[in-house]
Formats: sequence, C-alpha cells, structure tokens
Amino acid sequence: MLKRFLLLRGAEIIVLMALASVPLMVNNTYALGLLTLLAIYGILLIGLDVTVGYLGQVNLAQAAFLGLGAYAAGLSATMLGYGMMASLSISMLVGLVLGGLLAFPALRLDGPQFALATLSFSALSTTVLNEWEGLTSGAQGLSLSRPTWLGLSMDAQGFYWLCLLMLALVWMLMRNLLASQWGRAFEALRDSPIATDAMGVGTYRHKVAGFALGSSLGALAGGLYAFNFQYLQPQSFTYDLMVILLLGVVLGGRKSLWGAFFGACLIVLLPNLLSNKLLFELISAAGLLLAVVSGVRAWKSKSTQHFQILAPIVAMGILVVGGFMVENTENWRKAIFALMLFSVVVGLPDGVMGYIAKLLTRILRVPPADIAAAVSLDTVLPKRESDGQTLLELNDLQRYFGGVKAVDGISLKVRAGQVHGLIGPNGSGKSTAVNVISGLYAPSGGEIRLQGKRLPSGSLLKVARVGVARTFQNLQLFGELSALDNVMVALKGVYRTPLPLLLLGLARAEEQRAQGEALALLELVGLKAQARMAAKDLTYGSQRFLEIARALARKPALLILDEPAAGLAHPDVQVLITLIKTIHERGITIILIEHHMDVVSELCDVVTVLDGGKVIAEGVPDEVKRDAKVIKAYLGVVQDDAPSDAVDRKEAPAC
Repeated sequence: MLKRFLLLRGAEIIVLMALASVPLMVNNTYALGLLTLLAIYGILLIGLDVTVGYLGQVNLAQAAFLGLGAYAAGLSATMLGYGMMASLSISMLVGLVLGGLLAFPALRLDGPQFALATLSFSALSTTVLNEWEGLTSGAQGLSLSRPTWLGLSMDAQGFYWLCLLMLALVWMLMRNLLASQWGRAFEALRDSPIATDAMGVGTYRHKVAGFALGSSLGALAGGLYAFNFQYLQPQSFTYDLMVILLLGVVLGGRKSLWGAFFGACLIVLLPNLLSNKLLFELISAAGLLLAVVSGVRAWKSKSTQHFQILAPIVAMGILVVGGFMVENTENWRKAIFALMLFSVVVGLPDGVMGYIAKLLTRILRVPPADIAAAVSLDTVLPKRESDGQTLLELNDLQRYFGGVKAVDGISLKVRAGQVHGLIGPNGSGKSTAVNVISGLYAPSGGEIRLQGKRLPSGSLLKVARVGVARTFQNLQLFGELSALDNVMVALKGVYRTPLPLLLLGLARAEEQRAQGEALALLELVGLKAQARMAAKDLTYGSQRFLEIARALARKPALLILDEPAAGLAHPDVQVLITLIKTIHERGITIILIEHHMDVVSELCDVVTVLDGGKVIAEGVPDEVKRDAKVIKAYLGVVQDDAPSDAVDRKEAPAC
C-alpha cells in the first residue's frame, strides 16, 4: 500500500513542485505564458473528460463554456468591479447553470444526436457573444484588467502560481470524486443505462450532474483564460478549438487526470510544434516509432485486428513524409489534427497515458489498491423471518404493444419467503411481465402492489428504490468495471457522506465498508478471487453469478431472476441451484423465470404458467407439469397423447 501511495501521489507532488519552481529558475515571459496556459487547459480538459471519458458522450460544447466563463469573469470584473475570486465564482456558476440547462434536453439524446445538440449550443453561444455588442463589444473585443487577489497585484508570475494552485485543487477534488460512488456511477451508466437504473443509481441525474460539473470546470478555465490574456474575442472559442480539445482528451487518455494533463501539454505545445518544422519532424518520427512498436506487440499477442495495427502506422507515416514535403506545416494543421486524432482513436483507445500507465505497471510492478476484508454475510444480508403474507400482488396486469397483447390480464400473488416460478413457452409473456413489474415497461392496465403499496410504474429507478432487484435475460453488466466495482455501484444503504466532505477525501471509511460488503457478496457467489478482474473478462458463467451478486447488493425485498441458467454448463447450473437455495434460506423472496424444468422443480415452492399472456395453471411444480393445459401449451398435444414426464423433458425456449 505504501509503495503504491508513493508511486502515485509521489508523481503528482514531484510534477507540481517542478512546475511551481519554474518561475524561480527561468526568467522567460513566453515560457511562463505557456505554463500558465497549460494550467488553464488542464482544468478545461479535466472537465471535458467527465463527459467524453466517463459518460461516453462526444461533447462539442466545452469551447463554448470556456468562452462563456471568460466573458462572465471579464464582465464581472469590468462592469461590476468584482475581485478575482468573485469573478471566477461567477464563471463557475454560469457554467454550472447553463451546463445543467443544456444537459436536460441534450442528454435525452445519444451518440450523433447528442454531439449535434452540443455543437448547436456552441454555435449559438458564439453568435450571441458576437452579436450582443452592447454587453460583449462583439467582434471589437472586450479589454479588461487583472483584478487583485487578497490585496496583491497579480503579475505574470503570481497569476501563474494562482492558475497552478487552481489546477492542483481541481485535481485533488476530482480525484476524490471519481474514486467514489459518483465515479463508479459515471462509468456504469456509460456501459448499461438500463442496469444503472435497475440498480437504483439513477442514470439521468448522474448524467446531468456530470455534464454540469464538466461545464462548470470549463467555465472556471474560461475565467482564468480571460484574466490571462486580458482581451476577449468571440472567434477565439469556435469549432477549431473544440477539435483541438477533443484531440487533447483522446490523445492524452480518457478517464485519467494524467491524460488530461498530457492533453493540455499537447494543446499548448502544438502551435510551436507546427511552426518549427524540425521539431515537428522529430515528434512525427517518434509517433511513427510508437505506432510500430505498439503494432508489433499487438500482432504478437493476436489481440488486435489488422486494421487497428496498420491504420495508425500508415497515418503517422503520412505525417512523417508530409513533414519533409510541405514547406509550412502550420498551413496543414487541420489535416495534421485529423490524422493524429484518427491514429489515436484506432491505435491507442486508452490514449498515450493509458499506454504508459500499463507499461509502468509492468515495469515498476505497481501493486493494486488494497481491498478491505469481507464483512460477515449476516451483516450484508441478515436472515429474515417470513410470515407467508402476500408480498407482491398483480391484479389484471396488462401490457400491449400496438395490437399485440403480450400480457393480457395476469393476476397472481407472490408470498414472502417463497421461490415463485414463472414459466411458459416462447411468447407466453413471462419476460414482459417481469419487465412491467420491475419498471422497464409501464403497464397498459391493471395494478401491481408490493407489500400492500402500489408499485411505481414505468421507472426502473423508482421500483429499485422500493425494494425490487433483478437480473436480465441478456446480461447487463458494467463491462469496463471490475467485479468488485460492479457490486459496489449497486450497494444500498452504504453511501451517506455529503458531497462536500466526499470531495475533501473524507469518505475513506465509507469506501472501506462498501468494499467489505461487496467482497462478502462476491464470496457468496464464488467470485472473491476474481474481484479485481474486469467484468467483460470473466467467463460467461461467472458473469451470470456476478449479476446475481450485484442484484443482492440492493438488499431487496423481492429478487427477480430472469433465466439465470440460460447458457450455463451443467456444473454451473448445479452451482446456481445451490446459490439460489442459499439466498432463499436468508428469507429473500424470489421470482424465477426459467426454462430448465429440473431447476424449477428443485427450487420453486409455487409455479405459475403463462401462455398467450394469460395464466393457464398455478400450483406446486409436480402438479403443474402434469396439467393438461400446460402440456398442450408446451407440446401442442393433450395429456392422453403425452407421457407424464413430458414437460420435465421439454425445455421451454426463452421468452
């Protein structure tokens, strides 16, 4: 643990101290200006990475928030006479409010539609800043002077230290935030918004919060930008700058503070890189060498497609050849940006810092972060006494898709402490029924009650928060997160630290408790040894068990298992049966949708059979599987024509 702390925190302290000491050793105004801009862009890209890296959305509005924050600070200082900190606070507030307002409609879109929405906002912002001449002075530009801070005049050296202090503060706060439940939630909703809501996290509110936070950091950077240059023009915050910012985030490395810092270095140095032909040729050659080395490693490991290996090499080769052929590389900067961005997206999806981090981990053997010891399972899932009363009640439940009656008047009762099977042939409506119960679909009619209270309809989030947890027929794991983080993101009743204290790093005890509870659930499903492994790298059977552990993290009153044995090998099916029995023994009520009749017969207290969206039989497994209607639904024959174990030997296909 100490070695890891020294390696990670030590690197941060060394870089910060080195940057802080530069003005004491170098008396060069131009160099100091570049370093000041580096600190400003570092804050800007940390904010952009929240949306691009963690939320997985292409945000084309960050340059606009830089401009809006710059003008907000400039106008606060010139027209209102505010000081440095007050003006910067107003910049952040403008970014937070406008970012939130943009996020509400834009984040209901996805992919290209979201990118176009943010691009439209960027174009609108530039137009308003340019045309509102009475306030912003339009194309003539806005001149301002740098306010004092704490009564001290801010010369170039003092302002650089202030920007560096702001970068260090933002770095620390964001490191604490992204290492917490908020950071896990940001990553989870990128992988599976449906599962995020089903785990009680809340996709939409986290998206809005993340986008507004990133926008406020962009606006803070804008305020510092205004006081750095002391002259503003709307055309400084156009689409060209946005392309450079995206290049910085992608090339530096997404989901990484170090990646944002490296990207800021790139943005600051890029104009100088393009104006110096020799330097450009050297950097291009280094990029080509990196592409070749990475390509050879990928080819040997046989883990990458040939296109991903060759494309970066070809793109960087074009840059090298082009550097010798053109007279002025600065005239070709848009083409150069495009080639660099293409090379990184295809060849280094984790960015330069992601590649370096993996390399250093192997060389220095950086130990993984310690995991807290597992707590007692009785603490996480205390045994409940079941009174046998009705827990869930469906009254004439209906769900129509156009003219198709997928669920057509289902009425049933699930009693507390039971394993209630829900079976039926393909198209019988069982999966649709549980999708309505869990809130994925809103009912077309009827009523659902949980513990006597009407269950919220059409909201996975609201249903999850009242005590219903579920797994999915098609796995909905958070593939990029570890098995441990998959469970931690869903934990109920653990995260209580207020956001201001969390930002200050005062949630360590809470994190330790969450890790302990998550590890106990992983131990229950036999995945304790794979706690650090990414969910996407687990075997299929392990992924099925991980999804059950994640659902149990909600500490549900009702657990819905939607075909948990689907695709499992026979040994894993036996493990699954034992696991469900263990869960049942703890008093958790279970609805089990399954087409393995041996699993249903061994586990279920009561079985309800659906066909055509209606209930055709209900009772104990042995009675139900010999019911004439059930045999006809499965086999299309009457009871006299079929052996008594016909349903036992028939596996109903998934619905």
